[in-house]
Amino acid sequence: MKALVYEGPRKISLSARPRPVIIQPTDAVVRITKTTICGTDLHILKGDVPSCTAGRILGHEGVGVVEETGSPAIVC
Repeated sequence: MKALVYEGPRKISLSARPRPVIIQPTDAVVRITKTTICGTDLHILKGDVPSCTAGRILGHEGVGVVEETGSPAIVC
C-alpha cells in the first residue's frame, strides 16, 4: 500500500508500506478508496506539532471497503 509519510517540517513522501494484518479480534482491514488530510495534518506539515516525529503516516479522513475483520468476541 502507499502512504503519505511525514519526514519533517514541510517534507513528505509517498512510500510503500506493508499491508495491515489483523492482530486483535476488534481489528479490521479497510481498503481505502478516497482519503484526505485534515487541519491537524496541516499543522504537523508546518512543523507546529513537535511531538509528531518523522515516519508518521498522515491522512486519517478515509472512506473505504472493509476487506477483513477480526474474530467476533464471545460474550458470556
